[in-house]
Amino acid sequence: MNNTKDLITKAKKFYENKKFFEAKSYLLSALKNEKLDDVTKLKLYVLISDISYKVNDFNDAEDYLLKYIKIDNSNSNVFTWLGNASQKKRNYVNSEKFYLKAVNLDENNETALVNLAILYHNLGNQKEAIFFYKKVLDKNPRKIGALYNLSNLEKSIINNQTLASIRQLINEKNLNNFDNASCYFLLAENEKNFDKEIDFLKDANYFSFKENENKNKQSNEYWLNVIPKKFDKIEYPKENKFSFNTKEIYPIFIVGLPRCGSTLIESIISSGKDKVENLGETNLVNSSNNDDNKKNLNINFDITASKLINALENLNIKNDKKTFFSEKSLENFFYIELILNIYPNAKFINPYRSSIDNIFAIYKQFLSNVSWSHSIENILEYIDNYLHVIKYFKQRYPDKILSISLENFTKDPINSSIELFKFCNLQWDNKCLEFHKRNDLYTNTASNNQIRTSVQKYDKKKYKSYMIMLSSYLKKYDWVDFELKKL
Repeated sequence: MNNTKDLITKAKKFYENKKFFEAKSYLLSALKNEKLDDVTKLKLYVLISDISYKVNDFNDAEDYLLKYIKIDNSNSNVFTWLGNASQKKRNYVNSEKFYLKAVNLDENNETALVNLAILYHNLGNQKEAIFFYKKVLDKNPRKIGALYNLSNLEKSIINNQTLASIRQLINEKNLNNFDNASCYFLLAENEKNFDKEIDFLKDANYFSFKENENKNKQSNEYWLNVIPKKFDKIEYPKENKFSFNTKEIYPIFIVGLPRCGSTLIESIISSGKDKVENLGETNLVNSSNNDDNKKNLNINFDITASKLINALENLNIKNDKKTFFSEKSLENFFYIELILNIYPNAKFINPYRSSIDNIFAIYKQFLSNVSWSHSIENILEYIDNYLHVIKYFKQRYPDKILSISLENFTKDPINSSIELFKFCNLQWDNKCLEFHKRNDLYTNTASNNQIRTSVQKYDKKKYKSYMIMLSSYLKKYDWVDFELKKL
């Protein structure tokens, strides 16, 4: 048993240093001890599952929790984690089942209740989503993140009384950063005075950034300063030596900026005649290329390729002779060449809109996981890098990238979608434009509610009043001045 304790101690040290593969190896060695008592086994199962989840091995994350419940099926948290793993594997039936079991075991398991509400929300099951969001708020009225999500489904929930309660909660200064951000975003959405709305948005984004401040600072350093300078300096082997055959895989990567119509495009692609697995935003390319905090860009191509391919295989993609899937981690425009060296058949769809509109569409949206979205200055810098990078790759790989104007697409969805399907080598039929009628359409993006209706016309005047906020950036960014003069 002492040897087992030593192995676990070593594993924990690797875990603390984010060396997850090494940590997992030591834990698996510890698990080989046939004399382990059940308590130790259960602890090991949870640790191995947690590490597996972190390295995108969702099969193992699920399997070790299933081993756990064979010994002890009374732990509500374990069923919550099973729900999370199943959701990552896109097995939404099992995810629902596990969350419900977690709630049955502990009706006060707030995480399970919130995750269940979000699952229903992402699946478009609005009735159940509303029910569970309200259940969360009944138990904890200070869970303003749940109120924010609920308000997107039931607008009438926000009234003068609700807004007064939100202001009171802010004044009490007892909320965590995430719920503070939720409060200010709700106040901004319901404020008619422009100056007050902008003040609320600044506070909302301030608290959203503070929620994961250290992580966001590291992330901003990478996305704003590291990868923009090194994306074209990655070295690739002349001949790929990894053992995976990707020649019959035809991935479609949707890349660009948030709030540019990417969820609409993904929904249409996955609603046609040909089966296209819709993976959503997996962030697997970025997470596969490095294990540290990405202060530098040192990519081992073979390791990255193996990690990415293994991770994608974990996502329950059905294999036919030709496998099509779509993936919309928008930051992948930085990794176009990396992806093409792994998946030579890959195609890239780059939906775009007026850059000026895009700035404010991002800033006004609660994008808690997008580190650079919390200030106008960072948004402008990121967009500036994006415009440079996408131009570079379009010149280098013109046959691999299709740029689609959101405004033009909404004006003429039929011909635009025909062009899209032709580029992706998919069969077109008008069924693809009926995506909003599907009952299996899952999305976890800010456009969740919008894609439950048909294609809507582009509103060119929506952000006109916000343009004054860009006056101090005209000299720094030529494209801002150019775009404003067009409007």
